[in-house]
Amino acid sequence: LIACNTVFLSTLQEQVQYKEHIVTSNTDISIRTPRSVSMSNIATIAQVPINYVDDKRPQSLIPQICDSPPVRQLKYHSGTEHIYRSPSANNLTVICPISIERSDDNIVPQSTHLSSTMTINESTQIGEILCSYLPYMADTYFQYCNSRSQADKYLQSKADLNEQFRSYLNIFQNKTGGLSLNGFLTKPIQRVTRYPLLIEKILKHTILNHPDYRYIQQAYECARQLNERINKQICEQENSLRLDWLQQHVILNTDENSTDRYVFDELIKFNSITRFHKQRQLLLHGFLMKVPSGKELLAFLFNDFLLFSTIKTSSNNWQSQLFELKSNLQLKLYRLPLLLADIFVANEIPNDQLSFSITMKINEKPLILKTQHTNIRTLWVRAINNALEEYQVTEKLILTDKALFTVTNHEYDSQAAVAHLVLVVLEAHDLKSPTTTVERHRSLNPYCEITVGSLTLKTPFMKRTNNPKWNTSMQFSLYDVAKDIIHINIFDNEFFSPNENIGYTSIHLIDILPCSLDIFLTQPSQPFTQTIYLNNGASVIMKCTIQFLL
Repeated sequence: LIACNTVFLSTLQEQVQYKEHIVTSNTDISIRTPRSVSMSNIATIAQVPINYVDDKRPQSLIPQICDSPPVRQLKYHSGTEHIYRSPSANNLTVICPISIERSDDNIVPQSTHLSSTMTINESTQIGEILCSYLPYMADTYFQYCNSRSQADKYLQSKADLNEQFRSYLNIFQNKTGGLSLNGFLTKPIQRVTRYPLLIEKILKHTILNHPDYRYIQQAYECARQLNERINKQICEQENSLRLDWLQQHVILNTDENSTDRYVFDELIKFNSITRFHKQRQLLLHGFLMKVPSGKELLAFLFNDFLLFSTIKTSSNNWQSQLFELKSNLQLKLYRLPLLLADIFVANEIPNDQLSFSITMKINEKPLILKTQHTNIRTLWVRAINNALEEYQVTEKLILTDKALFTVTNHEYDSQAAVAHLVLVVLEAHDLKSPTTTVERHRSLNPYCEITVGSLTLKTPFMKRTNNPKWNTSMQFSLYDVAKDIIHINIFDNEFFSPNENIGYTSIHLIDILPCSLDIFLTQPSQPFTQTIYLNNGASVIMKCTIQFLL
């Protein structure tokens, strides 16, 4: 059964993905999901007449289930059997299941997952069988489970629109003792979640010195990881699809002449990585009302910012259109997104069971929002605070990693500094990004990062300019004026993606002195200004002062 499971999944999936003529009807049919079902009932599928269906599937791929003592066989008309008796009556040889994928409207077989067969006899242990096949079921289960939601909608739409299809479903349900096709399609998903529970029960009733005990332990861990992997893949796939949907349906305001009070400089690419190089995730979304204005908002909480939008066109059924592929729902950005870095905390408001407040670091007045239910308010407060905590942990890890991997010149660790270098980063000219397009940015938000020895300091970023004026002072220790190097990096400060390097260079200190080192050492310490050119032709102007220590 384990060996056949992936074939059953693809076979059942194929049942609902065939082509047929659509006949419009006003008659409705309700598709229910039963609580339990015996897989042996699947044999009755072959008995259901489907002569009226325009079936265009390749005939070699139509499954046939037959009873052939002493084992039941599942085979294709091509003659390839997946379970058969070996010459020895006590041996059962299981050939690896075929992975079936859908291309357009056809189901096509792919290469097998396993490269060898497994012979099962009286001495074969249960744990061995499970360990052999569970690792290869993840991809097929993921494909099947991930398409279940769309398959449910597809099946319901066919039942609503096609009278012949409804007749087929009724015949199917009568043949299976009241079990619907949707019930069969749901059964594999129910089974994969039960594997860890069933194997755990087997493990509890297996003595420690049994030869199969170790294999059952491994099978339990494998089944648990199988569920975790499937859940993770499905969540990642769903998150990616939702982020792509938001990219198409959220209107970002970038019009200078807009009546709104803001101009959105940086275009959000929802399905991308955050500024901390982590995949963006949609954590929570829902309807909120701003207090006291009563403005109705559709809010989306991500792992790096909180976005508020309004529905552009009046729609009473926006819930059913949200994240649907063929949805006409259009959302408009209500205000600049709130970065989690700028949010202090979210709190429930006393004496008000529906409202909560968001306190920000830069504004004294908190943002008050109202939900439709107390549980929803609790959910929002908890989700925002959890996201803040995770964001702060990630930020600390990034800063720690940066400190750990800062280049340190161990040659000077035991030496005393001979001078102090005071740098004033004045300004930069003609900055530009090699990859940023006009559609992504109006202008840059540049800052300068200077590294001398093991110390790195940076200027604040300037908003919307390619010619920033920082006028920022920094001080570094010098250990060997003839060998010390100044590393200069200019970055574009991003809010919704990693900061982008827009210019860099490294230069020896003696190369920017106004005269030779020998002459410079004999003169009084005086500040001097130098223009340093970066790798892309842009320039940075700095004022330098070297203060020698006695």
